[in-house]
Amino acid sequence: MDYPEDPEEQFSENKNEEEEGEDKGIEIMDEDEEEGEVEEDKKPKLGWANLPDVCLWQVFWWLRDRDRVKAALVCHHWHHVMRSPSLWRVRNFNFSGRISRTHRSELETAVCYAKTYGSYLENLEIRFSHPLNSLVSRRFQQTLRTFLAALRKTGGQLRRLTVNHMELDRAAWSRSVRKALVRSLTFYLRREGSRLGYLSLRGARLNLPQGLEVLEAVAAAQQHTHLGRRPGITHLNLEDFFSQPLAVFVNPAFPQVMNRFQGLCTLTLNYSCVSDELLAALSAACRSLGGGGSLQTFTIRCHIHEPHSQVVWGDAWSHLAQHCPDLRVKITVERILDVDTLGRILLREIPLRLLSLTSCYFSEQDWSAKPALTNLVPCYRSCLQKLTLDLNNSHESVDEELLEVVLLCSRLVFLKVWAFLDISFLDRLLQKRLEKKTILRTIKVRIYTNKYETQDEDEQLEEVYSRYRQLINSELHYFAISYPML
Repeated sequence: MDYPEDPEEQFSENKNEEEEGEDKGIEIMDEDEEEGEVEEDKKPKLGWANLPDVCLWQVFWWLRDRDRVKAALVCHHWHHVMRSPSLWRVRNFNFSGRISRTHRSELETAVCYAKTYGSYLENLEIRFSHPLNSLVSRRFQQTLRTFLAALRKTGGQLRRLTVNHMELDRAAWSRSVRKALVRSLTFYLRREGSRLGYLSLRGARLNLPQGLEVLEAVAAAQQHTHLGRRPGITHLNLEDFFSQPLAVFVNPAFPQVMNRFQGLCTLTLNYSCVSDELLAALSAACRSLGGGGSLQTFTIRCHIHEPHSQVVWGDAWSHLAQHCPDLRVKITVERILDVDTLGRILLREIPLRLLSLTSCYFSEQDWSAKPALTNLVPCYRSCLQKLTLDLNNSHESVDEELLEVVLLCSRLVFLKVWAFLDISFLDRLLQKRLEKKTILRTIKVRIYTNKYETQDEDEQLEEVYSRYRQLINSELHYFAISYPML
């Protein structure tokens, strides 16, 4: 016969078991806490001090020089990241032509930059605009000389060089300062120009001997490039490189030096430089390259105040297009709308892709835009892709002629028109686009009016937009406003 256990003994045994369980639970909790602490230690700590280098680089990229200097003093890690070459490869310097301590410090900063980070620099842009007097221009000339010398000493590897808007024909540039600046620039380009792939000297406005001297220096450096089988300069911008009144096309030295630029893909210059000899020189440079020509984009600017009376034959353009099958010509004509003059410039043999005609804001009653729209522009119906017009045609309507041009040019995808137009022109243009009679993808229209108040025109434009909202929002880059022209 079994007897029940003593209740006190039973209670004590249960109590012991509970205490053991609690002890085990405490041990398990301690182990979990220790594991949690280990896991917490394994987690990466967040904060500026622990950001990866690539994140710091992205932040430092947007800092100004003075802020970069301060950031480099925070810690060794930041200082190391700040010395990354990729942060110093691109630099723009904008120098004002006025006298002040601030502007002087900018010049000194540029020189310091070249000495410290010149070895990293690959893309440099220098802009010096409107020197107030000879003192400022001399200071800039001395700074540029020191800057370029520092670049050479640091073994800089410039790939792109832009020195824009020096405007050396201004009175603030004395003859000695201008000569010294050209000498410094020429010396640097002759020694270091072989590495350049892009060169822009837009707005230099040099006289003919000095301009040719600079180009000779670049061409000489390019000769060493081709001997070493390096690509050389592929993009050259010479817009307003020569002083505006110069008839460069009469000088045979310019085509000769341009013939030495073999490998050009993009060339920009003024129409005062264009001649049969230049086109022949560019054709010969293309022929010298195996496997076809390289010149792809040829941009020409023509202004009424620069020489443009030369005769250029269509055969010269045909030969250039033949040897450069991928050639795209872009021509901008400012304030020249006489059809006879335009006819000498806009030859039908030109493989024209972009045409811009501008009359500016001067009202001249003796000219008409209609002959250009009806007789010249249609010659490029099979190749023209972009058309820009800025016309002060308050004395005549060009709505019908312009619409006809758009329908004739089968490859036209971009239309920008600033002119006196009727709102109905825009309505009809969008209707033609809706009917697939044109392939325009960009339409920008500024409708001039002789009234101060344009509320009526704005309401009509809103109605036009409402009617073609779906087309505009889905298929077009569209812009249309009314503008008082008084």
